[in-house]
Amino acid sequence: MNRTILLFIFLISGFNSSISANELRCKNFDVKCKTKKFIEETKKYQKKGLEKSKEQIKDLNPLKK
Repeated sequence: MNRTILLFIFLISGFNSSISANELRCKNFDVKCKTKKFIEETKKYQKKGLEKSKEQIKDLNPLKK
């Protein structure tokens, strides 16, 4: 039972994401590469969210229109 679950998790984690042409591809057990990739994706997401928040604040401020 435990082996089956572990095997299933391992297979799912190996095929969990699609890869685009310019995306960094890491090997299965390369923790350093996966961590770096995760950090870069998080930075991009936060930067995009920050820019969107700034636009919303500008739209709500009646003095700057």
